[in-house]
Amino acid sequence: MDLQQFAQALNEFDNVLITDDKGCAIFYDLADLNILMEIGLTPDEFFYSTVTDNYQNLSPETSSVFKVLQTGQPILYYEQQLTTLNGFSYLSLSSTYPIMEQGKSVGAIEFSKHFYESKQIKYLDNFLGHKLYRDNYTTYRLEDFITTNADMKEQLDKARRSAKKNAPILLTGETGTGKDIIAQGIHNESERYTKPFITLNCSTLTEDNIFTQLYGSENEEKCGKLQEANGGTLLIDHLNLLDASLQAKLLHAVDINMLNGEFLDIRYITTVNEDVDKLLVEKRLREDLFYRLNVLQIDLPPLRMRKEDIPAILDFYIQFYNEHTVQKNVSYRDEVLQLFYAYHWPGNVRELKNALETAYNNLTGNEIRVEHVPERIKKNIQQPAHLSQSGHLRDLTEAYERLIIAEKLRETDGRLAETARRLGISRQLLKYKCLKYELL
Repeated sequence: MDLQQFAQALNEFDNVLITDDKGCAIFYDLADLNILMEIGLTPDEFFYSTVTDNYQNLSPETSSVFKVLQTGQPILYYEQQLTTLNGFSYLSLSSTYPIMEQGKSVGAIEFSKHFYESKQIKYLDNFLGHKLYRDNYTTYRLEDFITTNADMKEQLDKARRSAKKNAPILLTGETGTGKDIIAQGIHNESERYTKPFITLNCSTLTEDNIFTQLYGSENEEKCGKLQEANGGTLLIDHLNLLDASLQAKLLHAVDINMLNGEFLDIRYITTVNEDVDKLLVEKRLREDLFYRLNVLQIDLPPLRMRKEDIPAILDFYIQFYNEHTVQKNVSYRDEVLQLFYAYHWPGNVRELKNALETAYNNLTGNEIRVEHVPERIKKNIQQPAHLSQSGHLRDLTEAYERLIIAEKLRETDGRLAETARRLGISRQLLKYKCLKYELL
C-alpha cells in the first residue's frame, strides 16, 4: 500500500485494525469503545483472539483479513453483515491490505467503517470526535458548534479570544445549549491543548467525597481532579448544583492552588444552567466564589432564541446519520421544519437531536414526516390566535401581526436579520415581537 492509498483509507474509514500473520489483533483504533462493550469483550480479550473468534458468521474462508494473509493481495471495499457472539449485528465496509516482508504476508492492516440500524444511533455520538484530540480527553472544537445566529457568533468570537488567555471563564446557558462544546473548544484552541481536559461534576459532590474528588486518596493511591488537571483545564460543571455549604471548600482549593507543597497550573472553566443573578440573590451561589471563577463570561442563548439554526443542525446530523447507518438518503418534509420552528425547545439542541433520533427509530422509508416526531413536540405547539375570533381590534391586529411574522420566519428559515429586512423593521423590534408572540 503506497502513501496515497494509506491517506485515502484514513479519510474514508473510521476504524483501523492491524493483525499478525495468524490473524490476531495487535492494534485496533476503534471509533467508539462502546461497540466493544456491545460485542461483549474487553479490549484485552479482543487482543488475545483472532478476528474470527469474535463473530458468529466469520470464518477463515469468509474473513477479509485471512484472505489477504493467504493471498498477499489487497481486498478493497468489502461489504459484510457481521454478527457478534452475543447477537449484536452491523454492516461492515472494509479495505484490507497485506503487510509484506520478503515476499511473505506477515500481517494485515484493515480500514473499516461500520453502519448501524436506527435503533443503534446512540453509539454514533463518539464518532463525532476528532481523533487528534482524544489523548487530552476532549471530543469537540469550537468549529463544531453549529450556528448562523449573530448573537451566538458573537459568543463564539468571545470564546476564541478567551482561549488565548488563562483567566477563569464562566459559561452560562440552559441545559442542552452546548456548554460542553464551548468548554472543550476553548481548551483545544488554547496553548494547553496537549494537556488534559478534566471534568469535576458538582452534581455528584457531597460532604463525604468532595475532598477525595479534589485531592485524591492516599490509601487508594488515587489522584484527585486537581492533580489530573495540572497543566491543563478543569471544567467545574454544574456549579449551581453544588450545595452552598460545600462551595467554601471549592473556593479554598481554587484560592490555595497548591498540592503537596507545589503550585498548580490550572485553567478553570465553570458552567451554570440557571440565571446567575437569581442564583446570587437566592444565596445558592457564593459571591466570593462567583467573582473568583467569573473573570470572563460567555452566555449561550437557548435554541428558541436562535431558531434560524434549526435547519443547519438538522442537516448536519442527517448527513452524519446517512453516512453511518444502513438507511441512506434520509430527508425531512418541510412540514417537519415548520413544526420545529413552532416548538419552544426547553431542552434546546440536545432535545432537537433527541427528536431526530426518535424520528429515525420511527422511520419506515427515507423521509421524516410529522408522524415520526415525538408526541411531546406535537402536543406542545403554540397555536396562533384565529382571525375570526371575537374581540377588540387590538387583539385581532396582534393576531394578524403574529401570523405575518410567523410566515416571514418560515420563508427565511428563521433568520431574524433577513426577516426584519423583509418586514421593514429593525432586528431588535422583530426580536421583541417574536418573544411577545412566543415565536422564539
